[in-house]
Amino acid sequence: MQRNASGKTGLGSKPTKTALKRQAEVFKALGHPGRMAIVHALGEGEVCACELAAAAGCAASTTSRHLTVLRHAGLIADERRGQQIFYRLSCPCVLTFAECINRVDAGEKVQTLPVACCA
Repeated sequence: MQRNASGKTGLGSKPTKTALKRQAEVFKALGHPGRMAIVHALGEGEVCACELAAAAGCAASTTSRHLTVLRHAGLIADERRGQQIFYRLSCPCVLTFAECINRVDAGEKVQTLPVACCA
């Protein structure tokens, strides 16, 4: 059976080892409150790097390292415009997952969706 880009053969199938490794890489990149703050800030649209330090609540050098981790995980993309670098989410569906976590924590019953991606 042919595997799709996510490493699955269809709904309910087990992902490949490569897909599991990739998923773990993404979750690891999201595993810091400062990086999650950056992701949430970028959820509202493109943001200049100079503004993300305040959103992350840390120094510019630490923010730069967080941005590198998120970029290497494929979660964000950047574009240089003159002296400034602007960042945007390349995988905005991570915010859907974050919202799902918030709802579960609030005691809400959440519905499983067959596909919830930003494709």
